[in-house]
Amino acid sequence: MNKIFLFASAVVFLSALVFETLKAFDDGFVNLTRRRGNTEGCTCHGFSASPQVQAFIDGPSSVRAGDTVEYRVKITGGPLVRAGIDISAANGSVILSSSDTTLKRVLASANVYELTHRFPKQPLLDTVIFIYKYIAPNTPGSFDTLYATANSVNHDTTDNGDMWNFAADRIISITSSINIRNITSAAADFTLEQNYPNPFNPETKIRFSVPALNKNSITGINSIRLAVYDMLGKEVSVLVNGNLNPGKYEVTFEGSKYPSGMYFYVLSSAGSVSATRKMTLLK
Repeated sequence: MNKIFLFASAVVFLSALVFETLKAFDDGFVNLTRRRGNTEGCTCHGFSASPQVQAFIDGPSSVRAGDTVEYRVKITGGPLVRAGIDISAANGSVILSSSDTTLKRVLASANVYELTHRFPKQPLLDTVIFIYKYIAPNTPGSFDTLYATANSVNHDTTDNGDMWNFAADRIISITSSINIRNITSAAADFTLEQNYPNPFNPETKIRFSVPALNKNSITGINSIRLAVYDMLGKEVSVLVNGNLNPGKYEVTFEGSKYPSGMYFYVLSSAGSVSATRKMTLLK
């Protein structure tokens, strides 16, 4: 009788442990990317990485030191009834984006935070996308690495048939912070001028104006952002990202590492004001 009781108790304990473990997995995970040389990944959903699951980190390949840039992890393949994620950076920081409320920031080790899902995310058109922001380290001339580990599950409360895989490590070039030349200290309107020269090779200059918020404001528009995009809408460079006082400014875009073609540059502010122009790199 005692043996039966002990066996039944053990079964109940193990069942409860499995249930709690599944709940923990359901609520996200950290320390499973390759940031620290880990090769095990999300073994809770299978012992080995599955090539049927593809995870891709999408975003700029170069970021200026100290800048904050938005990235995405796209997940396809596998069962994909739901998907989960673990995101980390080697030297910079990964933080939450207002564009994605399904993620949370968790302390993974001493002074190191990673991002993981708050709950498994459903796909849209056979793809699950997690959006986050990356803060580059203040070390111009260096490189950083972004990591991600994704699972693709059938969401049946067991690990049967679930799959996972690492995303390819994303190497980021940390460039020097660009010096913005302040031409004047006053501006009447929010404007974005045509770059000159245009077409250009390899450099071109872009001028823009930032007015005061209103007649009584002396602080200017916060969070001015000037970014360059290719014809596919992919962000290739962030030229300005920060608070600026009212005035007229000039920055330089250096295109030696980009292919010939048409590019768009977009000036935006925290007040949702934006302007877009085209420019042509001709080598």
